Amino acid sequence: MHGWWDRLRLEQVVTNLVSNAIRYGAGRPIHARVEVVGENARLVVRDEGIGIPPEALERIFGKFERAVSERHSGGLGLGLYITHSIVEAMGGTIRVESRPGQGSTFTVELPRSPPPETRR
Repeated sequence: MHGWWDRLRLEQVVTNLVSNAIRYGAGRPIHARVEVVGENARLVVRDEGIGIPPEALERIFGKFERAVSERHSGGLGLGLYITHSIVEAMGGTIRVESRPGQGSTFTVELPRSPPPETRR
């Protein structure tokens, strides 16, 4: 698959999502896949861990936000905020689906072609 992305930033997105899946995956399997969907690339990272309460889904992409208490998670609560910012800067979207006790699925979609202002 070919795309027009900032390699280091894309690496940070993948690292943040996989790190979260490991941290909150409760030692269960983690599933990751990359696929082409029309003009976009899609990255899906799914864990089978603790999940995210419905009331936390809206705020987990915010700065210093967590779905669980700091003593259970560690970190600064910036990983998903940074990930969201990077994905949006590359013209993409990120979304999450989750249920407590059933894990979480993060889906990133990025356009494969360069933004119009960079095409020549």
